[in-house]
Amino acid sequence: MSTANEHNVSCSWRDLRFVDEIQNSEIDLLESLIAKLAANCYFGDYRVIDELLDRVERLMSQRFMKEEEKMRRARYPLLQAHADDHQLALRRFMGAHQRWKRDRDPIQMRRFLERDYCDWYAMHLHYHDNPAHRYSPVTIN
Repeated sequence: MSTANEHNVSCSWRDLRFVDEIQNSEIDLLESLIAKLAANCYFGDYRVIDELLDRVERLMSQRFMKEEEKMRRARYPLLQAHADDHQLALRRFMGAHQRWKRDRDPIQMRRFLERDYCDWYAMHLHYHDNPAHRYSPVTIN
């Protein structure tokens, strides 16, 4: 998602709370997941982390599909670029999820969520969701 030189150190999930209710639900889950990862992740917590990762992935997929369907109905001209960015994020999230299942490394997963995914989210809001919303206010709400 980003290299160490591109990391937006000012980005935090709290900064992104101006978005809609569905995105706020996703952010709530991500913050819960990060808190679990930040705690000394004992073996028993892995099941909880697995469940949270599954929920975030499902919610993300559902949100992307709903958003893209609204854009299709509104005939949003930049839909393909928007959808491609969604797919990029989903692939990267799924890759991080698979690495978690393989390695059970809470530091690696937390780093992905707090840096790479949060940076992607902020950039996506700025470069994709905001223009879509200006095109049609109902596109992303």
